[in-house]
Amino acid sequence: MSLYERLGVSRTASSDEIKRSYRELARSKHPDKGGSAAEFQAIQEAHEVLSDDRKRQMYDMTGDINDVTSSAGETAGGIPFSFMSGMGPFGMPGMSFDMGGLGGLFGMPQGMRTSVRPRGPNKQHDIGLPLHLLYKGHQVHLKMNQARKCGSCKGSGAETSESCGSCRGQGRRTEIRMMGPGIMAQSTGLCEPCKGEGKRTLQVCKGCNGKKFLDREKILEVKITPGMKDGDTIVFAGECSESSEFETPGDVVLTIRRTDPETGWIVQGSDLCRQQKISYPEAMMGVSFQLKDHPSGKSPLFVWNKGPLLHGAVLRAKGWGMRTPSSSPQGKGIGVLSDEKWGDALIEIHVTAPEARAWRPEELLMLQTVFQYTPPTPPTDVEVVSLE
Repeated sequence: MSLYERLGVSRTASSDEIKRSYRELARSKHPDKGGSAAEFQAIQEAHEVLSDDRKRQMYDMTGDINDVTSSAGETAGGIPFSFMSGMGPFGMPGMSFDMGGLGGLFGMPQGMRTSVRPRGPNKQHDIGLPLHLLYKGHQVHLKMNQARKCGSCKGSGAETSESCGSCRGQGRRTEIRMMGPGIMAQSTGLCEPCKGEGKRTLQVCKGCNGKKFLDREKILEVKITPGMKDGDTIVFAGECSESSEFETPGDVVLTIRRTDPETGWIVQGSDLCRQQKISYPEAMMGVSFQLKDHPSGKSPLFVWNKGPLLHGAVLRAKGWGMRTPSSSPQGKGIGVLSDEKWGDALIEIHVTAPEARAWRPEELLMLQTVFQYTPPTPPTDVEVVSLE
């Protein structure tokens, strides 16, 4: 994972974007907040490099954090010096130093050749779906443009080529210059004649007209497994565009986003949760209600007749939740489903207040019989105050 991926920003992110992303991640990933120490350290390391313009430039050139940290301890004013005792180049006394990082200063070839990194960055996309499609499962066809190496030239851009004579096929040239009495400067930079390729094109490839890569239309078949939830990801390995900067392309990562949270159903694990208002008589005598917005498409009648219900009580309907995948969705988006494992529907009861009025004598007698309760007789030696 690159330092940019650690912070969740692009390679073109500004300093403010890097700082803002670091602050957010540092708060959420701190060990005191439940994050891991290793992940928090990785975030700090990425911020230390990318927030320093010099270190970030060196990291962008090499793609290796070890080059950044090692050179940081050997620099003086941004120039890596290597002092020598005794003899310098060509038997001359004095010192020598490598000026490869100085770019075009003193008319030398600009920049070190950026090495090809092993793997390209991932691309993130969101897929918005309503709850009933996550409940039942669904299939989406995602159309995208994808660059692939030209089959005719294998990504070289040339039908015929030859090794560059200026750099002898290395792509880089090293020059040694006299900087003063006894001081020699060695610089390694990009070979200008071959642009760092190590080869010179004799005849341009007709298949891609020298572009090396060809765009094509790619359709990803995304299978939404029943029971997937908001935030789940589906990974298509290596489906990003190929590039000369990377040996292998990155992955296309799709994130599920629910689009209808206003329906009233909340997904918690494999359970479906919601609130239901009932009257005070229903809470005392029993209740039944029909929920026509269940994501299954059915309209079950939920019944309770097992005694009084208190405000905040939670009723459970077994098997009316989401289906439970036995493993997280991977690869082509096809998860392995457990056999007939379903969550439950959890319904939180909200009792509305009854009409406030005094009980009639016959009602009070009936309630005393139902609740088997007799009001206590006030003591005779205490003043009794009636409340209104």
